[in-house]
Amino acid sequence: MRTLDRVAILLIAAPAVIWGLSILITLALGQAGCRIDEGSAHSCILAGVELADFAYSTGLFAAWGGLFMLPLSVGFAMLWGLVRLLLLLV
Repeated sequence: MRTLDRVAILLIAAPAVIWGLSILITLALGQAGCRIDEGSAHSCILAGVELADFAYSTGLFAAWGGLFMLPLSVGFAMLWGLVRLLLLLV
């Protein structure tokens, strides 16, 4: 039972954590001087590495990822609740 609970908590929290990390990375890249918007990838060079595509993808996911990740977390939470209810009834 504890293993089921741990797996369920991981499945519920992981999408929200991934989305939150993308927001933090986007904010950090913005503070480092990279221009990030949803229109196109702009040149972003940090430590000699071109990060334009990465910054664009991360910014896009930070902006719209909640529309995908939060319902995923809620779906896992509902599934976990259903499994717990069925185990309680059995």
